[in-house]
Amino acid sequence: MAKCIVLHSSKPYTEASLSILRKLLGQEPDLFAAVGIDCEGWEDAMDWLCVDLDTSGEQPGAFCNTTSHPNETLADVVEFAEQWCDLKGCKRDVEIIEI
Repeated sequence: MAKCIVLHSSKPYTEASLSILRKLLGQEPDLFAAVGIDCEGWEDAMDWLCVDLDTSGEQPGAFCNTTSHPNETLADVVEFAEQWCDLKGCKRDVEIIEI
């Protein structure tokens, strides 16, 4: 089953937000899509978290697909995530996280 997380940010990513990303990655999402302020920074941080967890041996194989959507609306990104689920042939399981 595909689980998609759409993170709608109202602030830039900082190291203080790492615990939020760890918690979200713990849900084992298939897709992490970021939209809003510094969405590229949030996506990049999730990518690095996966790499760090894998290479440190803390969570071998840590991975999720990530995308960022600058200049798009939350509604557009939710629709993108729903289409992602449709393409995977799974139930539309999209969770919106407001930061």
